[in-house]
Parts: sequence; structure tokens; C-alpha cells
Amino acid sequence: MNIANKNLPTDKTKTSRPFVFVENEHEDTTCIKLTEGDYKDIIYKYGKVGFGKDEKPDGTLPVIFDYTVLRNPHDKDILDNQAFIDYIGDILVEVLDEQIKNGTAIESE
Repeated sequence: MNIANKNLPTDKTKTSRPFVFVENEHEDTTCIKLTEGDYKDIIYKYGKVGFGKDEKPDGTLPVIFDYTVLRNPHDKDILDNQAFIDYIGDILVEVLDEQIKNGTAIESE
């Protein structure tokens, strides 16, 4: 799959966050490119996103999501890697929180 090398001009590219949004040339999809750390240069996209029904002991709901890795140029071992899943899960929560706060979150059934 060919992913555009340019970053979308969003607020994310102006901050020190460990990711940027990138365009997928062949789909109407925005992907995330990790820009630092152990998973630098990996590009992935989220699929279905939801919340678990049972609260965690701290009162929060677990986030449940699908994802597809589109580019893994350094061949990092990320298949079923819980540390990677937790990392991109934290990014997802950050993105969702921002979208909820600014009113751009899209709700679907």
C-alpha cells in the first residue's frame, strides 16, 4: 500500500506529540505515523472503536479498537505486542478526547 509522505496540515504537526496524521493516497482514510520512540516510522490506521461495558477498578471504561499496520519499515515485532497496542491505544484516547472537546467526534451505530 502506498502512503503519502506528506503530513496533513493539522494542529498535531505543530506540537511535540509522538505522531502525525498522514494521508493514504488510495483510500479516503487518515492514518497515523509514529514519529519517535521504539515504533518510529510505523504507519497504521484505526478500524472499529468502542468502549467495554465493564468499568476498570479506577472507574474508567476500557477502549476496544481494531487497527491495521500499513507500514513497518524497521520490521518491529508488533504483532500481538501488548506494549504496542497500549501505546497506540493511548494515542487513540488522546485523539478521541480532543475530538470530543472540539466537537469533531463522529458517532456511529
